[in-house]
Amino acid sequence: MVYATVADLIAAFGEQEVIALADREDTGAVDDTVALEALERASSEADTYLAARYQLPLSSVPKALVAVVCDMARYRLTGGETTETTPIATRYRAAVAWLKDVAAGRAVLPGVAATPAGGGVEFNTGRRDFARPSPASETEDVEA
Repeated sequence: MVYATVADLIAAFGEQEVIALADREDTGAVDDTVALEALERASSEADTYLAARYQLPLSSVPKALVAVVCDMARYRLTGGETTETTPIATRYRAAVAWLKDVAAGRAVLPGVAATPAGGGVEFNTGRRDFARPSPASETEDVEA
């Protein structure tokens, strides 16, 4: 499941920056295919953390997760001719740190119910149908 759209990416960073990051053919416009691929990769990476505490796919996507995925996609779009800057790398590391906190239970996805601890498995020890005779009853049987 993709947690953010190309429109979310543009809203977060502005059209000119997204063009600079995702216009691989120098058309002067955002290449939706390139941008969506980065969003898919970022969403997939986010899932590796979210799966520790949440049933996937998520029933709803909180704005906090949209923002994190946009930061991660922006980072994924850098490289080659597009320069990775310190703020882009810093925001990516902060996004991953937040996802690690979510996975560890130190942070939550607002409005999304976490999977119960233990996965809902219950163990029952059952009952004893057969029992060994107590040592005292064994002695009584031998003497008789």
